[in-house]
Amino acid sequence: MAAPAQNSPSDEYEPVKNLDQQTIACVRACESEAAAKTASDYEHIVWAYGVIWSLFAIYGVMLWRRGSRQAIEVADLQRRLSS
Repeated sequence: MAAPAQNSPSDEYEPVKNLDQQTIACVRACESEAAAKTASDYEHIVWAYGVIWSLFAIYGVMLWRRGSRQAIEVADLQRRLSS
């Protein structure tokens, strides 16, 4: 493939030079396959974050319930000690 021109930014489109049609078609096929794999990887990332946040939420609910039970037990203990 052609090297980027020195006067243009690297994100500008640059035409393909000095390659035959078969090579160009092969490169485009590889690029589209890589783009499809990358797009499917984003779905896995979303699922992973969903699972992680679900685990954090479950853990938070468990801590809240445990704290509520302990508060009830402490109140009961204080009531028994004061009587």
